Amino acid sequence: MKKKTVFIIIGIICIILATTISIIAIRNKKPNLDYQLEVVSEINYMVFMDNNKYGVINKNGEIIIESKYDEIQIPNPSKPLFICKYDYDTEKNQYKIKVLNEKSEQILYQYVIVEAIELNSGISPIPYEKSVLKFVDNNKYGLIDFNGKVIAKPNYDEINSFDYNEGLLLVKKDNKYGVININGVTVVKEEYDKIESDGYYEDNETQYKKSGFIVGKNKDNSIKYGYINRNAELVLDTKYEQIDRIENPEKNNDIYLIAIENGQAGFYKNKDNIIKHEYEDIEYDKNNKCLVLQKNSKQGLADFNGNIQIELKYDNIIISGKYVNAQSGDNIEVFDYSTKQKINYDNVIGLNQTSSEKYSIAITDNETFKIIDNENKELKTREYQYLEYIYGDYFITYKNKKFGIINSNGDKIVDFKYDSIQKIPNTNLVQAVIFNKNTTDLIKDEKVILSMKNAEILIKENFLIISSDSKRMYINFDGEIIENKNLFESKLYAYNQSGKWGFMNNNGEGVIECNYDFVTEFNSNGFAGIKQNGKWGVINIDGEIIVEPKYEINSNSPNFIGKYYELDKGYGYNYYVCQ
Repeated sequence: MKKKTVFIIIGIICIILATTISIIAIRNKKPNLDYQLEVVSEINYMVFMDNNKYGVINKNGEIIIESKYDEIQIPNPSKPLFICKYDYDTEKNQYKIKVLNEKSEQILYQYVIVEAIELNSGISPIPYEKSVLKFVDNNKYGLIDFNGKVIAKPNYDEINSFDYNEGLLLVKKDNKYGVININGVTVVKEEYDKIESDGYYEDNETQYKKSGFIVGKNKDNSIKYGYINRNAELVLDTKYEQIDRIENPEKNNDIYLIAIENGQAGFYKNKDNIIKHEYEDIEYDKNNKCLVLQKNSKQGLADFNGNIQIELKYDNIIISGKYVNAQSGDNIEVFDYSTKQKINYDNVIGLNQTSSEKYSIAITDNETFKIIDNENKELKTREYQYLEYIYGDYFITYKNKKFGIINSNGDKIVDFKYDSIQKIPNTNLVQAVIFNKNTTDLIKDEKVILSMKNAEILIKENFLIISSDSKRMYINFDGEIIENKNLFESKLYAYNQSGKWGFMNNNGEGVIECNYDFVTEFNSNGFAGIKQNGKWGVINIDGEIIVEPKYEINSNSPNFIGKYYELDKGYGYNYYVCQ
């Protein structure tokens, strides 16, 4: 009997141990923080306005929801879900709300208040979370999907989007803030008085996906900050007056932070305090991947390992590319940071690196500028009031109150006749403007490749659109003129004949006669604008005139859906009108 009793006791202990271990494992199991953002590949529905009320049209210009609402949110324009607001109650400070589908049928009627979650930064052309909505129950907020399924129970006082991070939501509960994702998973617990994004942006592919959280707690009548990484791990405790995250040049998972404690700045790699808190200020220089330190009002440079690279003995340090301009009183010393060697040129008090390894720009003690040929280590003798490198061997400079272009030898390449000259980003093209003639010249190297009055230049992914009120041209980044039929997929294309505009097919055959002063290209929905006597109308891809020219629109390229044209209400809030 005793043996049997012992076996039973041992069995019970094993069960208790197994249960305890399971509970601990469950508690220690990390939540899945991954979430998938919905990609909107097709715009099927748009808001339109008529008589100061809003409705919804589809991509064919057909009315889906009549214009009788004070506001309409379309959180995902590829899906037929429309949040319609009306009858504003000034006492409750809220609208009545209906959620309708494409048949004007009410859906999600089990919820009294349903709202789209507005994004508060320009990271998406659509200004809402695209797969979740917030709802109210008993004065508390929760999350649902578009089918009404509850994703997060209504436990929150507030739910809002989180800075720069689509898919993350800032929530407030019992006067404390936390972060959840669109799957309802808690990322940061609701125990902080303040939470903000560190704003870390890596590249066009990852964007803000590696950004973390600067969290704050009220302590002794002030907020002390800490840091939580993207994996919801506490990196720094809440004891700092300020925390800033800086770039990781290696693009790995290490996190670099500058933090201020008791008024003194320090530097961290993850949790490791690399540079102690004994500096008045620490700033990051992106070009040289180094830190500018200040102590006892003197500045110097250190690397990410805390090694001093340039001694802290200067009143002020200004960095331009690889050049360090270090000032002590009236004296300025110039260093090449890559070699830490001092650079000496007569009468030069500063150096600016250009985007070319071949050239630098020197600042003289006469407050003029000279060109330095880095390959030949030669300082050019000519001095200029203004000097800006653009590309190749070319520089913008200034003479007799006009701008022109010279080469590295100082030879004039483009006449000094322009009021403004600018390099167009990501190209080797220059935009030059003469104000009193309203003329814009597009310049490549030494040649004006086009000249246009009242021109607008729109930069696309790999080409430019240059247009006026009666002319439009397409140019690639190499300065070559491109035909519209080589850029767009359409049955018909705009063309000009004898100063009038119409539409031709792929074979160059006129299909819609050149009867118009100007036209737009057909958009993806099959509509184009036609202009006559300063007014715009609409035509469809079959050549049917939807609206005779009657709209006064201040644009060279208006966009039409049926009889409606697009107005820009501000970031992400474009809508259509027909009056």
